[in-house]
Amino acid sequence: MSQKSTSASALVPIIPDNLKPSRRPLCAETYAALRAEAPPIVLTCDRLLTAEAMRLLIRLNRELTETRVRWNQDRFRRVIHARSKAAARLRRRWANLTPPPAIPLGHLGRR
Repeated sequence: MSQKSTSASALVPIIPDNLKPSRRPLCAETYAALRAEAPPIVLTCDRLLTAEAMRLLIRLNRELTETRVRWNQDRFRRVIHARSKAAARLRRRWANLTPPPAIPLGHLGRR
């Protein structure tokens, strides 16, 4: 029987010096750049509609949780119906974005 020997150094990743975090204190210019106000992001047309569809789905998810807590079956049924329509709307709008977002939409089903 042969044993595989793995040394501890084989498991440690080697990071090039240019990628290692620096321990130097921030200079005034770097600190000012980090503290600078970012310009506002303006969403236009399809991206704005997609963001609104996402906010609606998030709001309906929160409403669904509250409805479950209150044990209101009729309200639960209505919220589930609205949520399925909102999820379909978000999928449709997400698919039509040009250029496509870097992050995939993922699974929108109920948990």
